[in-house]
Amino acid sequence: LLDGGVSMGRAFGRHPNGFYALVEVVRDWAATLPLSGEAAGIPSMPQTKTVRLALVQFAGSSQWPSSDARQALSSPPGTGTGGRLSGVLSEVKTDANYHETNFMGASATAQPDLKQTYLLGGLQKAVSLF
Repeated sequence: LLDGGVSMGRAFGRHPNGFYALVEVVRDWAATLPLSGEAAGIPSMPQTKTVRLALVQFAGSSQWPSSDARQALSSPPGTGTGGRLSGVLSEVKTDANYHETNFMGASATAQPDLKQTYLLGGLQKAVSLF
């Protein structure tokens, strides 16, 4: 889960904002994991020593219904994992790039309610991946 709220839009060290810093750390971390090698959409083999990842960005407001699509974002079909679990590093990195480009809390595109960090929609989307 990636915090896509407006608060992540502030400068952070050498990064233009905290969200980019977070995505960079996740991208680097993914490269160290024992990924399964199974592409998104392919059923996973019953292995215990490998993992699959998906990235979900969250933001929003408790004033929105939890089903509101504005509260959670994953990559669309045809981009990276397509919002599914994947054990392929290139798919996960494509998702990370997608999230950088589509930062929900970016000041130029942020809706007023994105000033809050509301986790429920992101959690629900993440659970639906399983």
